[in-house]
Amino acid sequence: MRILVVDDEQMVRENLVDYLEDEGIDVISVGSAEEALKLMETENAEVAIVDMRLPVMHGNDLIINLKKIRPEMDFIIHTGSVDYAVPPDVRNLGISSDNVLLKPVADMNIFIQKIKSLFGNKYNI
Repeated sequence: MRILVVDDEQMVRENLVDYLEDEGIDVISVGSAEEALKLMETENAEVAIVDMRLPVMHGNDLIINLKKIRPEMDFIIHTGSVDYAVPPDVRNLGISSDNVLLKPVADMNIFIQKIKSLFGNKYNI
């Protein structure tokens, strides 16, 4: 399994990458939506962990565009906004409030638990 991490906050991104790699997961990361879209034209990842407040393009728009490039990709939304609600156009892609993790995540094990609960059967993890 390979995970794409998209977050413009370098420390958040690096901590998440380090943790997931320590758990034996192949991880690639970028700091912007534009980088993510360009990377996914040539690379592949089964799951993307996407921050919502990205410069230039909002995380919801990134998810919609990534689904066009990689229709099989699954998502975890990682946001600091306690008021965030999955909008209808993203919900129509099969993404629900179950896919949302609020920042800051106090226990990084929550990411692994979320990945396993959402996608464990699909990816045999």
